[in-house]
Parts: sequence; structure tokens; C-alpha cells
Amino acid sequence: MTERLIRIGKVSTVDYETGMVSVTYPEMDANTTNRFPVFSMSDEYKMPAVGQEVLVLHLPTGQAAGVVLGKMWNTANRPRKAGEHVYSQEFGDEPDEAYMEYDAADGDLKFKDKNTGPVTLADLLGLAETDKHRREFGDEPGEAYIEYRPEEGRMYFKDKRAGLVSLSMILGLSPEDELKDPEPAPDPVPDPGQTGG
Repeated sequence: MTERLIRIGKVSTVDYETGMVSVTYPEMDANTTNRFPVFSMSDEYKMPAVGQEVLVLHLPTGQAAGVVLGKMWNTANRPRKAGEHVYSQEFGDEPDEAYMEYDAADGDLKFKDKNTGPVTLADLLGLAETDKHRREFGDEPGEAYIEYRPEEGRMYFKDKRAGLVSLSMILGLSPEDELKDPEPAPDPVPDPGQTGG
């Protein structure tokens, strides 16, 4: 019978000092493994808790050696927040206790711990909501910048010489033209002397 190299088990014991855990397989024989190292991605340290399900890779040299690859998402361990453009890293033992999160829908990097939060990076830096859409270039605030104003849908530029101008003004667009999508470029006419191939 072929031995299963990849298994799902439950953490039985945790050795925090060495970064190792032992695992039991309740659906098999319920025996507890030797202590296996927990896989570390970029030297990140967060040990699974006793009773949590983990994915285990047993080495082909024998079932007594292996590596715990970590927890996985399932019905018992659901992501606190999910979505196509969501990045979230949990730091606490419980979901929503402490985390760092980025959601491209609002573009904010958020932080939370038990005492504070959630707060955005803009909050921490004391930036106003409009500062997210503005890049300053001058020595003094407001001297020279590029700014996008989402409520208007316009991009603005400012320096000491030209003052404040919108991209529409630079391109010579009328208010009616601003709302139109540019005409697509016509498809190039094929040269009759060329053949595909």
C-alpha cells in the first residue's frame, strides 16, 4: 500500500522555542507524530494552535519525518476578509484581533490591534482624504503638485509659473468633450503586397 506523503492532521503539541509541532491524524490511527518543523515563509513566525488543522508533508524517507506546511482555509478556518484584490495578514490568535490589510477597492492600508483600530496609513500620517490623490513637489505645501479630484474626475497640475491647470485645459477639451471617450484609432489597412504566413 502506498504511504500518503501529504496529509491533513490536527496539532497535538506545540514547541514554541524550536518552532516545531506534533500532529495527530484522527481519521487514521489517532497516533501522534514526532515533532515536525513548521514551514517558515520569509522567516515569519506564527505557530498554529493545538487543535488547529494543518497540512503536513511527510518525507519519502519515512513517515517519521515531515514538515508542517501550515493552516489552510476551510469551513472551520475562514478568512476574516476575502476578495479578489484583498491582502490580509492576521497577527492575533482570533480573527479580527490584530491584522494588517490592503483592499484595492478603497486603496487604504489598514492596521488593527486590541487597543487601536482599524486605522489607515493615511490616518497615522495625518493625511486628509484628498491627500491620497495628491503628490507635492515644491518646498512649501501647495507650491507645485499633481492632484486628482475624484468628485470632478479631473487631473490638475500646478507650479509657480503656470498656476493651476487641469489636464482638460492642457488638451483643449470643452466640458462636453471631457465626457466623451476618445475615438478609437482606425484599424490599419493591410498592404495587398504582403501575405500572411
